[in-house]
Amino acid sequence: MTDVAAAGNKPDNLRQRYEKIEERRQRILVYLGNGLAIVFLAGFGIANLVDGHHALAVFVLAHSVVAASNILLFKFTRNRDWAGYGFAYGLLALFSYLVATGGVDNTGPLWTYPMVAATISLLGARRGLAILIAMFCIALLLFLVPLPLIELAPYSTTFKIRFIATFAALSLFTALHEYARARNQTELIRVSEQFDRLSHTDALTALPNRRYMMERLEAENSRFQRHQRRYSMLYGDVDNFKLINDRHGHQTGDAALRAIAQTLRACLRQHDEVSRWGGEEFLVLLPETDEKLALEVAEKLRAAIAAIHFKQDDTVLPLTMSFGVQTVDDFGTIDAFIHRADQKLYHAKQNGKNCVVADLQPA
Repeated sequence: MTDVAAAGNKPDNLRQRYEKIEERRQRILVYLGNGLAIVFLAGFGIANLVDGHHALAVFVLAHSVVAASNILLFKFTRNRDWAGYGFAYGLLALFSYLVATGGVDNTGPLWTYPMVAATISLLGARRGLAILIAMFCIALLLFLVPLPLIELAPYSTTFKIRFIATFAALSLFTALHEYARARNQTELIRVSEQFDRLSHTDALTALPNRRYMMERLEAENSRFQRHQRRYSMLYGDVDNFKLINDRHGHQTGDAALRAIAQTLRACLRQHDEVSRWGGEEFLVLLPETDEKLALEVAEKLRAAIAAIHFKQDDTVLPLTMSFGVQTVDDFGTIDAFIHRADQKLYHAKQNGKNCVVADLQPA
C-alpha cells in the first residue's frame, strides 16, 4: 500500500481541521460581504434613481450586479482568489466614484470606513492592506492633484485632511489587528498540535499510545468494511518482563522497553503502525496485509527483538517477545479482533514464549 493511501485513512489533524473551519469562515464572509453589498447598493441605487441622481444610481446599481456576479462566481468555482479579485475591483471602483463625486450631499466618503473592515475580513491582512493602500493613493490623487477630466466634489481642506488621517489610522489598525490575529491563530494551532501529539504519544517509548492506535484501528476497520481490503494486527508481549523489573529495577525495565520500541519501529514499513498498548504489551497494525505476510513480519520482529544486545552493568540481558497474529478478513468489531489476537498471544506464551502464533486450529 502506498504511503498516500495510508495517510488518507488517518484522522484529520488539528491543522487540517482548522483549514476546514477557516475555509468555511471565508465562504461565509464572501456570501455575507457581497450579499450586504447587493442589499445596500441596490437600495441606494433605487433611492438615487428616485431622487434624480441618475449617474450615481446607474453606477451603484451596476456594482450591485458585480457583487451578485461575484457570489455566483464563487458558488460555481469555489475559488476564493477569483472572488477576491472581483470584490477588490468592485471596492476600488465604488470607492473612487464615491470619493470623486461625493455621493449624496458629499457623504460618499463615509462608506470608506465599513469598506476597510470588509476588505481586511475578506482578503486577509496582506492583500487587504494592499487594496487599502491603493484606495489611500486614489484618495490622495483625487484630493491633491488637479484632474481636468474629473469634477471633484467640493470638500473642504479640513475634511480632506481628517478623512485621509482617519482612513489611514483605521486601515493600519485593522490590518495590524488581522495580522496579529492570524499570527496568534498559527501559534495556537502549533501549541494545540503539540498537546494533541502528546495526548497520542506514550511518554516512555515515544510510540503512539493506545488511544491513537484505537483511532487507527477504527479507521482501518471502516476501510475494510467499505473495500474488503484485509489488514492484520500483531499483539506482542515482552517475555519475562516482570523478572527484569524485579531483579534489575524499573529503570532497567524502562530502558528495555525503549530499546524494544525502537527496534519494532525500525523493522516495520513506513505505513505500518506500532503502539505501546500497555505495560510491556505492544500492538502493531499492518494495513492491507494478509495472514502469510503478517506471519513473516511477526517472525521478523521476534527475531529482531531476540537479537537486541541489551546490557545492564556489563551484563547482557536476553530480551524476547511473543506475538499473536490476527488477520481481519470478515466483519466484526475491533474489540473482537483484539481479543482473538490476545488469545493467540496467550497460546504463544503457553508454547514456550519467544514465538509467533497465527492460527489456533491444529495443523
